[in-house]
Amino acid sequence: MKEVFNIESAVREHCAEGIFGLFSGGHDSLCSSHIASRHPDFQGVIHCNTGIGIPQTTEFVKDTCKQHGWPLYEYHARERNGLPIYDDMCLRLGMPGGPMAHQSQYHVLKEEQISKAVREHRVGKSPVALVTGIRKQESNRRMHSVISTPSRLDKKNRLWVNPILDWSARDVNDYIEDNRLTRNLVVDLLHRSGECLCGALARPDEIKEIDYWFPDVAARIYALEKACFEKRLPFLWGSHKVERPPIEQLELPMCQSCTTRWDD
Repeated sequence: MKEVFNIESAVREHCAEGIFGLFSGGHDSLCSSHIASRHPDFQGVIHCNTGIGIPQTTEFVKDTCKQHGWPLYEYHARERNGLPIYDDMCLRLGMPGGPMAHQSQYHVLKEEQISKAVREHRVGKSPVALVTGIRKQESNRRMHSVISTPSRLDKKNRLWVNPILDWSARDVNDYIEDNRLTRNLVVDLLHRSGECLCGALARPDEIKEIDYWFPDVAARIYALEKACFEKRLPFLWGSHKVERPPIEQLELPMCQSCTTRWDD
């Protein structure tokens, strides 16, 4: 297994106070959160509940945190007009498709929650360390992305730390086995965590896999499609054809499972 990036060196360099694992429910973030939990300044796990994900993944996050005794801070995407924000946006604008829509979805489904978490846990002006499961080998394009560094302090004074940046998929699986971590069945079935199914960068045939394994989730998406159709709005989930997203899309650290599917 490849070496783990030393979280401590990044924390000391930037005088960060408090280390949190960003745990989507995927296997990469499972490993990185487990690594973060071994640091003496580990404060817990942050999970963004997008409101348009597979419930079994959120349950996996809760069960895993309970099993290991990790404090869990679950942040829910807000509601608007009495509806989950995703549903409201779909019913006003249509089903999201393409990089611009993805940017908007990322902001309301994840970025707002991370910003809230950092505000609540920041000590003074010190940055909070956010440990991710980003891996360069997921994508040739990601290898050249600005976020593909062991650590970086962003413009919002958040310290992003990527301890398994140079790991392969085999390294991830070996770590899970060696540490006797429980795998997420959703990942093994769909090859993604499924914590966010906004569909902005999805391929049309992905809904068939979701429908096969998780028909209740697919039924909700189909209902939104029908409502959008009746409103004469763009109504097909994952229908927007994108050759590849702009480089900025690869710099969204919590959407790696979507952006890495658009590889060179």
